[in-house]
Amino acid sequence: MTRTMAEELILEGETRGKAKWKAEGKTEAVLTVLRTRFNRVPKDVEKAILQMTDPIALDSWTAQAASCQSMREFAEAVK
Repeated sequence: MTRTMAEELILEGETRGKAKWKAEGKTEAVLTVLRTRFNRVPKDVEKAILQMTDPIALDSWTAQAASCQSMREFAEAVK
């Protein structure tokens, strides 16, 4: 069965919405790990994290946030 144009647009919107929601969750994970470990996140680092939408990069940043020795080390790694 073929989909109508409206159905295709709805599915595309749902897919984009899910991807955005997933990226936002990963962004929050990075920030939560950093705040837990270092108490605060510098504004420039937070801005860079909030602007990232690539889920693979965000996964890498979460691992880096969990394993880095300092906020400076994290900031250098994500530049």
